[in-house]
Amino acid sequence: MSVAYGAAADKDAIRPKRISVLIGPDGMIVKRYDTVTPTDHPDEVLTDLS
Repeated sequence: MSVAYGAAADKDAIRPKRISVLIGPDGMIVKRYDTVTPTDHPDEVLTDLS
């Protein structure tokens, strides 16, 4: 799944980059979060869901 959503695009990286994606009921990406602040991210996602 990480390749399908773009989280493992860099094969030369020591670790895959961490991203969050908001996926709609149809399986399509609604929003991609490339940089997140752990304390703020849940509220950001909840806001985007409404």
